[in-house]
Amino acid sequence: MSKDDVTYTYTEYYKNASLFAKALLKLGTQMKDTVSITGFNSPEYHFALHGTWLAGGVTAGIYTTNSEEATAYVINHSESVVCVCQSGKQLQKLVNIRERCPTLKAIVVYWQSEPLPEMPNDSHARVYTWEDFLKMGEEISDASVDERIEKTLPGSCATLIYTSGTTGDPKGVMCSHDSCTFNAHSAPTAVGLRDGERFVGYLPLNHVAAQFIDTMVMLHIRMTVYMAAPDALKGTLTKTLQKAKPTVFVGVPRVYEKMMEAIKATSAKAGYLTQTIMSWARGIGLQAALTRQYKCTYRKPWFYSLAKRLVFDSLRAKMGLQDCHAMIVSAAPITEETLRFFASFDMPIYDLLGQSEGTAPVCLCSEVNQQWKIGTVGLPIPGVEVRVDPLTSEIQYRGRNVMMGYLKQAEETLNTVDEEGWMHTGDQGSLDEDGFLKVTGRLKELIVTAGGENISPVIIESKMMELTPIISSCVAIGDKRKFISLLICLRCESTEDGESNHKLTHDVIVTLQKLGSNATTVEEAMNDEKVKAYIDEAVANYNKVAVSRAQEIRKWVIIPNEFSMKSGELTATMKMRRAVIQDHYEKEIDGMYN
Repeated sequence: MSKDDVTYTYTEYYKNASLFAKALLKLGTQMKDTVSITGFNSPEYHFALHGTWLAGGVTAGIYTTNSEEATAYVINHSESVVCVCQSGKQLQKLVNIRERCPTLKAIVVYWQSEPLPEMPNDSHARVYTWEDFLKMGEEISDASVDERIEKTLPGSCATLIYTSGTTGDPKGVMCSHDSCTFNAHSAPTAVGLRDGERFVGYLPLNHVAAQFIDTMVMLHIRMTVYMAAPDALKGTLTKTLQKAKPTVFVGVPRVYEKMMEAIKATSAKAGYLTQTIMSWARGIGLQAALTRQYKCTYRKPWFYSLAKRLVFDSLRAKMGLQDCHAMIVSAAPITEETLRFFASFDMPIYDLLGQSEGTAPVCLCSEVNQQWKIGTVGLPIPGVEVRVDPLTSEIQYRGRNVMMGYLKQAEETLNTVDEEGWMHTGDQGSLDEDGFLKVTGRLKELIVTAGGENISPVIIESKMMELTPIISSCVAIGDKRKFISLLICLRCESTEDGESNHKLTHDVIVTLQKLGSNATTVEEAMNDEKVKAYIDEAVANYNKVAVSRAQEIRKWVIIPNEFSMKSGELTATMKMRRAVIQDHYEKEIDGMYN
């Protein structure tokens, strides 16, 4: 595991985690006490997490994007006695709220390059540097840690995964040690992971997917984890990938979309011959990839080796993915357009269904035995049962991966996990004849029109994005309204801090030029009649295949900004907060209905 060219062996890893555990014991923490962690991915985050488990404690992750109020909520709800944080903004948040967190005894700061802030010597949490805190553990014996390990039961809580809170306060999902170890064994087996894999960690470790892969699977298969820089999603991820050459890569849909946009932009700038060769190769790549699906006979098409040598190998090398045998998407729905784009370079992306409540993956697509179908989230992992309610189409599952429950929310737990152990996901979907699962929407996100028809917005949004490649995202509106309308975001370039700069991406500009439009910014596109006609045509094409008249789109509007985490419209894993979006664009929405 490396960060800033500092590498830790597994022996050193355990030593640091054990020292952290000993420091917790020196501080006086008890079995089942909670340690919360907030900061960018780092070796210290890992050591604190596993050190807490060695001490018989429970971990709780806090998103770095959380406000002071949201941070205080997690600390108080989990009754954290220690909070490990990155220096800078995260430390300042904790200093500001520490008087509101009565259970907090200590704040441990990593990456501290400046003197700690001076604070009154009172009963509130004392601040330690990472180094000073670990020194406390030197006085404690190994036997004391071993005793805590022996007392830790498989059914006891290991980690609290706080949901990203698309609606209301986040819930603390209690994942047991048994659930963690079960999934850490089952999922890698299903994906075909083996000892010696290389992986780049850049998704926030308090999210279930990142915590599962980066900290649990890592130990099961002796995987090397490379730490990406804090600004990975702002443009430096590719450099880390080129250095690490991962054999496994996990991304959220927006990461893959950004990669796709970059490839399209580079291709558009290339000469005619290069574009022709790439187009030819993509046809061969798609044919090869699709024959790798379930029950298909895998064939390398004629001239595959040539296409690989001329296009596929060089593209993979530029992305740092030349050694990658498993590209996985997680956290949010991905469009079939994106899946087919990467498949056309013979780089299949394997989709999955994962939940905090299921300790990460529940179903997944896999290269093992061609257990992959484009447009599905695959088959249940070994040891997990999946079913779809015939009345509501709700996806349900059960197995050792199911959570213990929601912390301090017994009623909510009973409403989610039934007496037979079935976890009610709130997702809607269907199972095909081979048992592959397809997710079609969320029950809580269903639009109930004024006429009483239940409509899944995800289906509408996904179809429109497929029909209109200039759209980066869109939100279907229509709950308790007479018809469906659409908020549309156009694909834009990003600034260094990851925010939209209102300049359309190169491939969007090329598409619009073919229509006779000279628009290069969102503002110009919003007022361009040719752009409006293009989207009107896409809406008309969607309406032709809409399941019912109630699901047809009657009106739409382009909004000036792409949805972002900074605005609160996206969670840290790029899921849309629909209520926030509708609140921010209330004026535009009302304009479509007035």
